[in-house]
Amino acid sequence: MQYLKTYLQKIKDRGNEKLAESISKTAEDIGNQHIRNFSFTSHEIGLLFGNVQSGKTGQMFGVMSKAADLGFPAFILLTTDNVVLQQQTLDRVRDDLEGFCICGENDSGLFIENSLVKPAIVVLKKNARMLRLWANVFNSTGFMKGNPLFIVDDEADAASLNTLVNRNSQSSINRYLDSIKNGASSSLYLQVTGTPQAILLQTLASGWHPYFTYYFHPGDAYLGGDFFFPTSGKPECIDFLEAIKRPTRSVVLRHLAVSAQILASNGKVSNCLIHPSVRQAVHQRFANDVIKELNWCIEHISDEFITELQTHYDALDPDKWIYVNILDTKS
Repeated sequence: MQYLKTYLQKIKDRGNEKLAESISKTAEDIGNQHIRNFSFTSHEIGLLFGNVQSGKTGQMFGVMSKAADLGFPAFILLTTDNVVLQQQTLDRVRDDLEGFCICGENDSGLFIENSLVKPAIVVLKKNARMLRLWANVFNSTGFMKGNPLFIVDDEADAASLNTLVNRNSQSSINRYLDSIKNGASSSLYLQVTGTPQAILLQTLASGWHPYFTYYFHPGDAYLGGDFFFPTSGKPECIDFLEAIKRPTRSVVLRHLAVSAQILASNGKVSNCLIHPSVRQAVHQRFANDVIKELNWCIEHISDEFITELQTHYDALDPDKWIYVNILDTKS
């Protein structure tokens, strides 16, 4: 089965031709430059990075599909230690990738029964208990003693690195990740993040410095640093917030309106990011303002709240999504 071709066709069928082209380029570049030349006798680390919120998941799936085409029979996809995010990632793997044996955290029986007949993908949280459990599964079955393992670590700068290195010790998550990858005959560990600074600052002696790095460009519609921090003038989002009477209430109401749309369409996660300063005191002041506005919503839920929420909901047309994207992020 041609796993990458099948995945790209699914992306195209959804009308995302440009996204398919971007994923194809990333997968083919990494596949031809690094995976195809993999010795299958060593343990190597690579880094895939892109802009924050620029579509890393699709790129990861493309690289995994290419690796399956090139002979890797087993994959671990690591998420941050969040139950909802792990389940969301698992659901997306099941929706997007065909021909794989896809296992959640409680599917060790399915993994053993498959016996790597189909390429297996195990989606795990970076949680010490769960990593210890699956380290035991891999070691006890013996599947990986003669096979290579491909690990994809999403947000690899969070929790995976040895946080106790300056104490001459090893953090539990880092230790279990070492156990899993070193328990295979060979492994390729792909670190994925939009903030690679901590990863790149690792020494070669640490064992977690990438052998290779690959940067993929965001799509044409991406709003990043150039938009939020222009070389001159103020970004449009600042003008927008300054033009309204109660910026914090507007943010809260807009987030509630977007969250309602996400939940109504069977979505599960909707986050709102407010990052006004590097100082904790400033963050706390904004947090207090948000709590105050949420309390206002509750107190006026039968009158003014409905009117103001309706105003924000009516503003959520395509021309206004620029502001929704600034104030709200789905992860």
